[in-house]
Amino acid sequence: MMKKTILLLLSIGLFSTLFAQQQQDLNVTVKVTDVQIQLTDKSVFRKLEADIKQFFSNVKWSNDKIVNNESIEFYIEIQLKSYNQQTGEISAGAIIQSRRPIFASNYNSVLFTFNDDNFEFAYNEQQRFDYNEASYTNNLISLLSFYANYIVGLDYDSYGLEAGTPYFNKALQIMNVAQQASGSAGWKAFGNTRTRYNLIDNILNERFRPLRLAYYNYHRKGMDQFYKNPEGARKQIYNSLEQVQKVFRISPNTVMLLVFFEAKSDELVNIYKGASEIEKPKAIELLGEINVANLSKYEKIRGS
Repeated sequence: MMKKTILLLLSIGLFSTLFAQQQQDLNVTVKVTDVQIQLTDKSVFRKLEADIKQFFSNVKWSNDKIVNNESIEFYIEIQLKSYNQQTGEISAGAIIQSRRPIFASNYNSVLFTFNDDNFEFAYNEQQRFDYNEASYTNNLISLLSFYANYIVGLDYDSYGLEAGTPYFNKALQIMNVAQQASGSAGWKAFGNTRTRYNLIDNILNERFRPLRLAYYNYHRKGMDQFYKNPEGARKQIYNSLEQVQKVFRISPNTVMLLVFFEAKSDELVNIYKGASEIEKPKAIELLGEINVANLSKYEKIRGS
């Protein structure tokens, strides 16, 4: 009888573990940097870290069953600038990054990296973290929800052509609701190029559609094929850069180009270091046109 009870308990535990694994869309690392805040007891910020991580874990962000090795690597560091102890108002910047595993390798490719300088919200240790993309709870929930959906959307785009559209549409809805309810500059259509408004506007803008094709070709037809055909993979990546070039010639300062190359510039150097002597100058010339800010970095391809 004892043996049966143990086996039953083990089965329940295994089922619970598998169920929990299937629900984990985002493998999130949360860091709240508080060095600029002059406060004796900073436990409130550790609670903020824990609450944010729990929030991401509690929400089912995608429509698919996800197992742990398919979870999206998601890093968010909130760098506090000021904190009002009476009202809970926080002014901060945030670094948001996601990574995507590459097929048949131990390598994770940076898919998205972005510095958000207008990460403003109010927080108290008793507040609820309820998610609903159609309604406004508070600016913190809107910020976290926007980036979660955006990152899931980019991840899906890297596996299927424009497969991330449902998640980008959720991020757009969150942005529209927050824009009306919040006075935060990051939701607005004017001013700094690096706004959440521009992030979502660019990715859903028909003029910039080649960039979404580039994300798919680069990752699914390029990076995921390196294990069996490096030469063919580089050709697909070059084709994806030609798609990026189309967007560059339409709008060279669009935020999505900045985001793409902030994530990919170092990786591109490593990719083309192993290319043939015929491919290297072609890659440098193309990259030098569409991402001149990193030209000195790309010149390292030539001497490798």
